[in-house]
Amino acid sequence: MSTPDHDCLDAETILNDLCASKINASISRIGGGGFHFVLGDPPQAEGWAFSTIGAAAISLRDEACAYYPDSDFARKYGGFVYNHP
Repeated sequence: MSTPDHDCLDAETILNDLCASKINASISRIGGGGFHFVLGDPPQAEGWAFSTIGAAAISLRDEACAYYPDSDFARKYGGFVYNHP
């Protein structure tokens, strides 16, 4: 896995890095508009109705770091995770 680039944290990179860490995840478009993600198999976390695929990917990244803290993925992205108040 490559070192994170602050200017290039996009959905494709996040999904590719999840795959490289063997973490099951997906982002899909939902009928009424927006995006949905599923993390894990069986699902560990889900997120609904994000307005952009980028927002869904960022939330997916944060959840993956929380659910898989010992993964290569979390080691790469842990410093980017938004700590909700």
